[in-house]
Amino acid sequence: MATKAIRSGYMTIDFPNETETQNEMDAILQAGRVLMESGAEIYRIEDTMGHMAKSLGIRDFSTYVVNRGVMISGLNRSGLKESRVLATSVPSIHLGKLEEVNRLSRELAEQPNQPVSSIFQKLKTIEQKTFYRPLEDIIACVIGAGSFSLALGSGLIDGTAAAISGLFVGIGMQLFSRFIHTSFLQIILSSAIAALSANILYYLGIGQHRSVIILGALMILIPGAYFVNAIREFTQNNYYSGLALMLSGVSTCLSISVGVLAMISLLPFAEQLSGMFSTPTTSWQEVLIQTVMAGLGTAAFSVLYRVPKKYFLDLGTLGAGSWLLYLLIWNNTHHEVLAILFPALLVTFTSRFLAHYRRCPATVFLASSMFPLIPGMSFYRAIYFLLIGNADLGLNFLRACFLASFTIAIAVSLTQQIPSHFFVLGKKK
Repeated sequence: MATKAIRSGYMTIDFPNETETQNEMDAILQAGRVLMESGAEIYRIEDTMGHMAKSLGIRDFSTYVVNRGVMISGLNRSGLKESRVLATSVPSIHLGKLEEVNRLSRELAEQPNQPVSSIFQKLKTIEQKTFYRPLEDIIACVIGAGSFSLALGSGLIDGTAAAISGLFVGIGMQLFSRFIHTSFLQIILSSAIAALSANILYYLGIGQHRSVIILGALMILIPGAYFVNAIREFTQNNYYSGLALMLSGVSTCLSISVGVLAMISLLPFAEQLSGMFSTPTTSWQEVLIQTVMAGLGTAAFSVLYRVPKKYFLDLGTLGAGSWLLYLLIWNNTHHEVLAILFPALLVTFTSRFLAHYRRCPATVFLASSMFPLIPGMSFYRAIYFLLIGNADLGLNFLRACFLASFTIAIAVSLTQQIPSHFFVLGKKK
């Protein structure tokens, strides 16, 4: 039997030739791995692998996906029972790869007789895609930090300072990702850079509200997709996976709080953050500016989630629309639940329409455009104020976090009750 040798230290390990061992089940398993490591939801991974198995002639196919593990079994074309188990790496949000695997699944449904080697080659190409260069990531951090700072009600000077802080955070993230392989340590150092740069700029007279500058820079670190996907897993009764994603988001927020608090404690000219993180909206001009900036920030932030550029206009429009609706409801009612519920419903409904029209997973739109509404920043603030001993503010933000989470969960659940055929109007041919 043909083999290939791999040199490892003082030993030479022989492995069977890939062309002799790879079959349809292996291809399905690898597709599930790519989806898992790209941050796909459990039900999406299982559904996509099921469609691929049907296209590839696998009968009685069953799959069980847990956090960092994929198990499949089925009858191959020869009628033999096969099973596979694969442990996956730590997931990171990469919505572009998720969309590519989804497209491959549809392609197999339309052309089911493709050779297995071709499927593996396509999966390898998907896995090696980067979508964006490091410079583009840094530019996205600059635009995202400045835009979200303005969307939260800051002035032009504070928005500029937040953009400059976002520049340093973006550069730091690129450097840390190369030399540090522990994610929470990367987040701690990146948030410390945000606090350091914001305080230096404020000390030099560039900026008027220190808290808003720091908040804008930190927005690019908030794990929005983890919170959104965790909520979606809970609504699908995947409690274990949802809890794992939620804990990932919580640990990130905790790391952000530790980084900011440590840096502020070290700087002699820094002050602890106040409870006022944004200024109230008083005119339609301010509402318009904040709406546009929320849309721009959403599009910029989607770069960090590796969303293809062709969806930027959709995401920017949806992010701006949801934030506009939030501002209008909040400014007129000051009712937290309503201010979150209706924008969340707008995002979830529109995401399903766009998913059918664009022929891609709804997660691409939902995880990115829901970002202005997610409770991640509230949770960060809750942890921060609890750490500095301000229990009243900490508990208040913690309450806002849980309230927003449950409200978004309700919106997602309500939308999922609607049959798919109601969303096929205007489907792209």
